Amino acid sequence: MARSPTRRLRSSITAPLRRRFGRVATARPYELVVTETERPLAGKVAVVTGGSGALGRAICIRLATHGAHVHVLGRDAARLSDVIREIESLDGSAEAHQVDLLSDAAVTAFFAGVPNLDILVNNAGGSSREAHALLWEQSLDVIDEIVATNLRAAMMCTMRASATMVASGSPGSILLIGSTVGVGGKARFSDYAATKAALFGYTRSAALELGPMGVTINCLSPGVIPRGDLLESEITKERAKNVLGRIGTSEDVAELASFLVSDRAAFITGQNFIVDGGRSLGLFGDS
Repeated sequence: MARSPTRRLRSSITAPLRRRFGRVATARPYELVVTETERPLAGKVAVVTGGSGALGRAICIRLATHGAHVHVLGRDAARLSDVIREIESLDGSAEAHQVDLLSDAAVTAFFAGVPNLDILVNNAGGSSREAHALLWEQSLDVIDEIVATNLRAAMMCTMRASATMVASGSPGSILLIGSTVGVGGKARFSDYAATKAALFGYTRSAALELGPMGVTINCLSPGVIPRGDLLESEITKERAKNVLGRIGTSEDVAELASFLVSDRAAFITGQNFIVDGGRSLGLFGDS
C-alpha cells in the first residue's frame, strides 16, 4: 500500500537546542513530519486565550499545524506577532487579537465577531509568583486578581463561546487549562490552587449542560513545565520532579490539547487530564 505524502515543517523562529552562557534551552524547534491526511482539525475555527505565552504558543502551533484557523488572544502585541509569524512559517493559519479578558465588554465584543466557532482553549491565567504567601497573610488584592484571571475570565469566555456553539447547532469543543496544583495543592499558593481546582468543578457541571447540545468540555492539568532556558545545574533537579525522569515541555501538553478538541475525542467530556510525567503519583521532587 502506498504511503501518504509527507511534509517536513520546521519553525524558522525558535532557536534549536543549544548551550550558551551556562544555560540550556528546554524548547526544541518545531520540526514535524506530517502526512497530508494528518490534519484532524481542518476547517475548524479555534480561539486560544493566553496564546502568546509558552504553553499558549505551543497549543496554537499544534492546532494550526493540525489544520485549524486559530484566533490567538493575548495582551502583548509584539509577542502575538511572533506567534503568528511562527505559525505561518509552518503553513498554518492564524490571526492575533489584543483582548483584555478582565473586561466583560471586550470579551463579549470579541466573541460577537467570531460567529463560526468550533474550539475554545481557555489557557490564560497566572499565579501570584513572587507575591505568594501564607494564606492568612495573603493580600486580598492578590487573591482578587488570581480569581479574576484564572477563574472568572475562563468562565466568561466559556459562556460566550458556548452560546455561539449552541446557537450554530454544530458540535463544539471547549478545553480549560488547570494545574496539578489544583489537584494536589501547594503551600503558599492556596489562592492559585483554589482557582485551578474550581476550573475542574466548573468543567464537570458545564459538561452536564453542554453535552445535550453537542458540545464537549474538558480540563487539562499540566505539571511542572519550564517556560524558558534552564541553568545546567537546574536540569537534574527538574528531571527529579517526575517518575519519567525527563523535563516536560509545552509541546507535551499541546499534543493532548489538540486531541481533546478534535473529533477523535468526541465521546469524552467532563474529565480532567493530568500531564505531569507521573509527578502527582508521589509528588516527585518536592522537598
